[in-house]
Amino acid sequence: MSAQAATTPQGGEEAAVAGVPRPALSVVIKALNEAEKIEACLRSVMAATDPATTEIIVADSLSDDATVAVASRFPVKVVQLARIEDRGCGSAGQLGFQYARGQRLLLLDGDMELDPAFLPAAHAALDADPKLAGVAGLVVDRVMTLEFRRRNQNPDKTAKPGLLDHLNGGGLFRMDAIRPFGFFTDRNLHAFEELDLGLRLTAAGWKLRRLDQPSVYHYGHSTAAVPLLLKRWQTRYLHGHGELLRSKWGTSFWWRCLKGARLSLSVIVWWAALLALIAGMLFSPIPELCAAVFAVLLIVPVLLQCLRKRSLAMGVYSMALINFHAAGLIAGLLKPRVDPKQRIDSTVRHPGT
Repeated sequence: MSAQAATTPQGGEEAAVAGVPRPALSVVIKALNEAEKIEACLRSVMAATDPATTEIIVADSLSDDATVAVASRFPVKVVQLARIEDRGCGSAGQLGFQYARGQRLLLLDGDMELDPAFLPAAHAALDADPKLAGVAGLVVDRVMTLEFRRRNQNPDKTAKPGLLDHLNGGGLFRMDAIRPFGFFTDRNLHAFEELDLGLRLTAAGWKLRRLDQPSVYHYGHSTAAVPLLLKRWQTRYLHGHGELLRSKWGTSFWWRCLKGARLSLSVIVWWAALLALIAGMLFSPIPELCAAVFAVLLIVPVLLQCLRKRSLAMGVYSMALINFHAAGLIAGLLKPRVDPKQRIDSTVRHPGT
């Protein structure tokens, strides 16, 4: 089917004005080059939802593979960014939100499969607590590359049940809590869009909860750690923390977001100290001392990471990762912003049913 220009305003307001009944649930699936996984994702969603009350939207970020073709074989709406410059984690969720008409919105990635028991439990939690804006479950990683092994050593982000200030890994959200903001996820953010959403919701008096049961099974990147790290730099994913800090400048959220950047800031200070020692080796009267201190300051952090991770490979990878994050912090801080309420240009690749 040929693509057609999208005209739906953000959050499906056109349907509300026209008097068209809203579906009970909108499922937004973010996708970028998920041709091998999107079918399993869609089948898991369709098995867990009622087609009479659910719309499924695949929000594609201009995939280079057959993602759109595979998704278009199903009775789902497939929408796609119009410009590759708009690619990003925040823009993907926002793209789906622009077409979503449901009273509730389930967000997940195209490399995830939905646990059939999650939605009934999540709906029940929202029904029971009118101040609950979003509900997630435990994200279970099925692909154990070095990157995901590292992440699972600190599982709080996706495997800690209870009340939280944000929900990583998607979840079920109440549309009435989101619409007053005028946008769902910040299109400017290449990462940390879920933290941004959570901070806005909790500041408005809403609550967020992670249930102590699986919500999705994540079949993430099987790419080796180092190529994945380089790819995340290329796609600006690592710029996310700087972009988040820039977006919160002058607000009460800024200090909350700065706490998460402390490691990157300390790496930047470390860089400055190393540069100062290099200058000392070139221009000071005690170059030998500067060289000795430089060697110690360069090597000790790497050794400490290896000891902390109890693995040479994990330690070296973690050290590379925090250096890339520090560079991304600077790049993200310098990136200009557009109004997050501004509609993202897109096309409808498959109209669904």
